[in-house]
Amino acid sequence: MKKILALFSLLFIVSCGVQKNLKSDPYVGSYQMTVFEVDNIGDLPLYLDITKDGDKYASAITPQDGGDFEFEIDGTTLEEGVFTIEAYVAGYDIYFELTIEEDEISGTLMGMFDVEGSRRTEE
Repeated sequence: MKKILALFSLLFIVSCGVQKNLKSDPYVGSYQMTVFEVDNIGDLPLYLDITKDGDKYASAITPQDGGDFEFEIDGTTLEEGVFTIEAYVAGYDIYFELTIEEDEISGTLMGMFDVEGSRRTEE
């Protein structure tokens, strides 16, 4: 009886540890964000998708209105809670510096234009 109880206790502890490791990354997901007051454009609504493969993050940015420009992502890094996303769009090298806290996203584009948004909900 003691062996069965010890085995059950061990399995319970191991399963709790495995469950904790399966917890999803708090940054991974899909976000809707707006870049405010961009010169010659105005407010720019975008979708941001963040994924993780191993210990590396990847991102994709698309216009919410299906605009005629495409973001080519050169790199996505996370340092001290700040995502830096380097991209190429419409002939320009740009970068975003974004902070994600729970379901809210904020930051800047090129250190000049404010960015705000939130996690997309399933529709």
